[in-house]
Amino acid sequence: MIVSVIVPAYNEEKNIKTTLKAIKKAGFADEVVGVNDGSRDKTGKILEKYCDKTISFIKNHGKTTAVQVGWLACRGDIIVILDADLKESAMHGAKLIEPLINNEADLIIGAVKNTKSGFGFVKKRVQRLIEKKCGVYLEMPLSGQRAFLRKHLNDYQEVKADGFGLETMMTLKAIEKGFTIKEIEAPFVHIGKGKGPFGWWHRGKQWVEVERSLWKYGKSSL
Repeated sequence: MIVSVIVPAYNEEKNIKTTLKAIKKAGFADEVVGVNDGSRDKTGKILEKYCDKTISFIKNHGKTTAVQVGWLACRGDIIVILDADLKESAMHGAKLIEPLINNEADLIIGAVKNTKSGFGFVKKRVQRLIEKKCGVYLEMPLSGQRAFLRKHLNDYQEVKADGFGLETMMTLKAIEKGFTIKEIEAPFVHIGKGKGPFGWWHRGKQWVEVERSLWKYGKSSL
């Protein structure tokens, strides 16, 4: 089976090279598709050098758009999504593949250790909402490290989400479709945005986009 890895990136010149080299070195990806989401730094040039295929936006469109465009551009039977700032730990993306090959689940979600501090309030909010709506408790509902089979691609392309609402809405779509979800422990290390002003801004943006996505979900059936 062909494995495609999608790496969305926005202003990640400090981390993206190490992440891509780790994926290549690990050898589990037949194809790496990088999506430059309107970066203002050297992210795009690094993606072009180390990816098999690169898509670049002139302006920032948000994670949902970047990832969904990457899905459409890939050719894999297994589609993996990895964050751009995993650095060396991106090698553990291999752990997301085996459960799909063994038909253990339809959607695989990998654990992430935040090295610089997220406060977890968005995560707890989503955990409660998913459990209340669907009766399913997930330890890592916001993890961007995910894998699924191509046969479900159209279902996830239908997902309507704002930016960082992607993971939440993917999970709800999977539950709605009756897909089996499996969370696995993998030593991913997510650099994060820290506790400073930018970190607070990032978490606030994530919160707003998740809430907006959930509001839209409540107004329709995805």
